[in-house]
Amino acid sequence: MRTEPPFHGLLGAALLAALLLAPSAAQAEADGGAVSAFRSKMEKWVETRQILSEERAEWLVEKESLEATRNLLRRERDDLRAEIKEFEETGADASEERRELLLQRAEYQRSSELLEADIRRLEEQVLALAPQLPDPLRDRLDLLLVQIPEDPNNSRIALGQRLMNVLGVLAQAEKWNSTATFVGETRPVGAEGQRIQVRTLYWGLGQAVYVDTQGEVAGLGRPGPEGWSFVDDASLADEAKLFLDIYEGNVDTIAFVPVPVEVE
Repeated sequence: MRTEPPFHGLLGAALLAALLLAPSAAQAEADGGAVSAFRSKMEKWVETRQILSEERAEWLVEKESLEATRNLLRRERDDLRAEIKEFEETGADASEERRELLLQRAEYQRSSELLEADIRRLEEQVLALAPQLPDPLRDRLDLLLVQIPEDPNNSRIALGQRLMNVLGVLAQAEKWNSTATFVGETRPVGAEGQRIQVRTLYWGLGQAVYVDTQGEVAGLGRPGPEGWSFVDDASLADEAKLFLDIYEGNVDTIAFVPVPVEVE
């Protein structure tokens, strides 16, 4: 037969169990402090994560900016290096071109000096030849002869113009020397040196024959160191008159006319 425990025994057991299972006040207070500390730590952890997130975002933006700046500087560096290389190559080309120009200038200077020396020799020859030219030819060449400097160091005439002057004199002299030239001029004749109108035919630069319009006065002319000299010779009057009439076409007769010629 089962016996029931007394009521007061059950109640005691229940109270004992409740006391054992229920936290004490001190324990409850301790647990509340732990929760508060945990909540505070969580808040700080969340705050720290937010700060780290913000700083990371800022760092990423700054990183992109720095990378863009770096790339820009690299491009500028590369462009600068290319410009320096091009400049160095251009500078080398310019130096070579400058050297060639200096060599050409030196060569031109030497050629100019040689040319000037040659032109001066021609000028001296022309000046020495000028007194031996017939007066009519010298009159034609007067504008060129006066431009030939006696002292080239004190002359302002350009070298090219000096050469043209010399060549002009030589060309005219050569043309005169290769043909017979008829000239009407006045010449002093006789002991008194009276000037009369004569017709003169120059045979190049070597000789001339003249006769007056009446066929009474005649003579020969030849060049000399001091210029041309003319000598009257009345015995040549008839031959000289016929000779010049045939040359000018004043007569229908064509014949050989003996005229003395001196060849040197």
